[in-house]
Amino acid sequence: MSGLGTAVVTGAAQGIGRAVAERLLADGYEVLAVDVNADQVAHAAAELGCRGVALDVTNDEQVASLAALAPECTALVNNAAIQRYQDLLHTTHDEMRLILDVNVIAPVLAAQALVPVMSRNGGGSIVNLSSITSKAHPASTSLYPTSKAAINQLTQAMALEFGSHGVRCNAVGPGTVLTEGTAEHYGAEAAQALIAGCLPISRMGMPQDIANAISWFCSPEASWVTGQVLFVDGGYMSSHGQFFRWARKAPK
Repeated sequence: MSGLGTAVVTGAAQGIGRAVAERLLADGYEVLAVDVNADQVAHAAAELGCRGVALDVTNDEQVASLAALAPECTALVNNAAIQRYQDLLHTTHDEMRLILDVNVIAPVLAAQALVPVMSRNGGGSIVNLSSITSKAHPASTSLYPTSKAAINQLTQAMALEFGSHGVRCNAVGPGTVLTEGTAEHYGAEAAQALIAGCLPISRMGMPQDIANAISWFCSPEASWVTGQVLFVDGGYMSSHGQFFRWARKAPK
């Protein structure tokens, strides 16, 4: 196996996933960037200088193919996720199922494909993406917070079950991070400034902030760390949910 091995990053075409792929490349991993959008992942992979593959993380057969695509896998970052801004009374069954399929079940499918590979390679690290919404969240966010709370428990279950394979599993919970998918939700620059002002560290998060934490979890420095959820949130969790009351004052 060459270098640090291969890191598989899902949802890698943009935002946090792309930043993670870029950081792990800089760390010395070969990276397999995975995304459902073929054009976007091809473009990202070409710019980053890594391999890219278009793959539906909810499709059992496609996810199983990761074992052959990444035979030197030593790291898996389950970043792919979807969010729906909808109240529970009007969330359809299909929408609920899709959120759970992408956000909760897909990381298990990826682990089923790649934990045996990592074990053969001497072990490795899985990092799941949680969220601050797993602890406190506003109304009308459908099952997204539920799915991320499930990730916190799933991470502990993976840590317990995969330790004997030499595989650690942790999670990173991003706070208010600006990406292509969230910038519109957080509003204009003035609104973002007000939101950031509600945090102990008064700025919005960037994808690189999350990538840095994931890089550490994948590194030898975290070799005795498993089953943990690290919130990278500018101090949001210290506000005990008051953030949303303060942030409501921010104009959209």
